[in-house]
Order: sequence, then C-alpha cells, then structure tokens
Amino acid sequence: MSEEHPPAHETAHKQYGHRDAETQMVLGGFITFIAIPVLIGTFWAERPHAMVVNIIAGLVLLCIGVSLGLLGFRGYRSLKRKSEGS
Repeated sequence: MSEEHPPAHETAHKQYGHRDAETQMVLGGFITFIAIPVLIGTFWAERPHAMVVNIIAGLVLLCIGVSLGLLGFRGYRSLKRKSEGS
C-alpha cells in the first residue's frame, strides 16, 4: 500500500514525449530522403532557372529534414536521461 506511483500526467508526458521524439526522427529522415532526389535532379535540369529552383528546394528540404531529425534525437535523448535519473 505504500507504493508511490507517479502522477498520471507525468506518465502520459513521458509516453507522448517519446512518441513525439520518435515521430520527429522518422519524419526528419523521410524529408531528408526526399531532398536527395531533388538535389540529384539538379544535374538534369536543362534551364538555369530550373537548376536554381532545384538547388534551393533541395537545400531547404535537407535543412528541414536534418534539423527535425536532430530535434527529435535531442528530445529522445533528453527524455531517456530524465527517465534513467528518476
């Protein structure tokens, strides 16, 4: 009877935090994967305007994907560290 359970909102926060961090990592990987063909397609662009658009779009996608993946990894690591500490 003297067992102390963490409040329900803390358990839910950890559960959803891990889920959100994993989702961010997967989404970041997917967006990064999509950026690669866009950057490769730059070499087959016939017009300079299309080449510039491909480079900019590919780099923006790459930056978003990498930053989202790193944000998810950072959040996952932080939650894991908190759960081991408590």
